[in-house]
Amino acid sequence: MVVAPIRCAQNAPSCFKKGHLMTEGRIGSHAATVAIAGICAILVWPSGAEAKRPGGKHCYGGTCHRVMTLGETEALVGKLRRLNASHYDDCRRDRFNPCGLTSSGEAFRPHAPDNTASSIHPDGTVLLLRNPANQLSAVVRVNNFGPFRGNRKLDVSRATAERLGFARRGVAPLEVLVVQAPTSEEARYKRNRRYDAVPGFIGRAESIDSAFLRYADLTMRERIARLDNIACRIAANRRAPRLGLMLAAASTSRQRVARG
Repeated sequence: MVVAPIRCAQNAPSCFKKGHLMTEGRIGSHAATVAIAGICAILVWPSGAEAKRPGGKHCYGGTCHRVMTLGETEALVGKLRRLNASHYDDCRRDRFNPCGLTSSGEAFRPHAPDNTASSIHPDGTVLLLRNPANQLSAVVRVNNFGPFRGNRKLDVSRATAERLGFARRGVAPLEVLVVQAPTSEEARYKRNRRYDAVPGFIGRAESIDSAFLRYADLTMRERIARLDNIACRIAANRRAPRLGLMLAAASTSRQRVARG
């Protein structure tokens, strides 16, 4: 039996954790596929739970990246950088990417313009991205590891690339701003986790400063709405005991009248 050269998913570890392996050609049996997947996982990548660790250095296909620590990520908040970004898609459309969970434990959502893989930012990091070629911007959360090709540092979801206008081109230099560093819990792998939502695509902005102001405005509105909801619940809970006492008092009065 001849096995074609193995190509493991670029944004794994999830492909290895889920036993997902990309190959060229045909594999003769399921047993051979499982065996090759095991060898690939052992030789190329650590286990899923430790695959993306803040401060850790990881290599794949001759390309190495060091993930920033939480402190280093926090220090980058508000500092503008320019990073090369590519994009990836659902495994049914993109054979080099995983079908399983991402390195954060969250399911990959290629149709949502609010998530990205990063080879240098810890999972849970919130980034403001702006394409200087067309001024289109988006706020995304890092939830996966990769890419491991060339000098690319981000691998955004297909929908994010479409909204930022570089899906056909494939790769683009983006202006990148860390707007929120993750907590230690957010940076750890947690199976089937679901991060808090981020705005995603926020439209056109003349500069990264105006893009940030739009993000801040959207975030503030969400916080105010959330606080209003909490305030309403508190008020409702405060009224409920009083209403209960009034009903009890009325019931007691009726009983007294009935006995009289």
